[in-house]
Parts: sequence; structure tokens; C-alpha cells
Amino acid sequence: MHDDKTANLLKVIGHPVRLRILRFLLKGPSCATLTNRNIDISQPNLSQHLKALTEAEILDFCKLGTKRCFYIVRPDFVKKIFELFDNDEERVTLRKDDLRNNYATE
Repeated sequence: MHDDKTANLLKVIGHPVRLRILRFLLKGPSCATLTNRNIDISQPNLSQHLKALTEAEILDFCKLGTKRCFYIVRPDFVKKIFELFDNDEERVTLRKDDLRNNYATE
């Protein structure tokens, strides 16, 4: 994946509302009306977020009568994103002395 495309993808999914939408849709496809009941934002705002996620090819939808039912196109990718950020991994702490002693500087 190219850096520009990766940066754009991270920008699209990096919005808190979009993360809530994705977390909700990981449970399974959902029509916009049901999604709106579970994501406490206005319907026009939800539509904007769904559009951004769809344009980024993270979501797609099918029409059922007058309803649009959305689903995650890349569920493994979305799961990995949540696993990455939900995981409390060990953090490394280095002091300046550690850097001086262990890494060559130019």
C-alpha cells in the first residue's frame, strides 16, 4: 500500500464516530436506520460518515427497498485495526544515556 493511500485510509477511519460505526458493523450488516439508533448522532451526520467509509472502500451497501444496509468489505482489516489499538502492549522507555550507549550517532 502506498504511503498516501495508507495516510488517507487512516484519516478516514481515525474519526471517533467512524470507529464507533465500524465497531457496531463488526457485529454484522445493518441498515442505516438501525445503525443510527445505535450510534447517537443526527441522521445527516451518520450519512456523511457512511459515505466517507464507503468511498474509502471500507464499507459497501446493498439496497433493500428504500433502505440501505451497510456492511464491512474488509472485516479482517478492521478487526486488526481494533486489535492493534485495543491491545495494551509493553512500551519501551529509553533515556538519552541509553541512546548514546547503544546507538551510533553521526
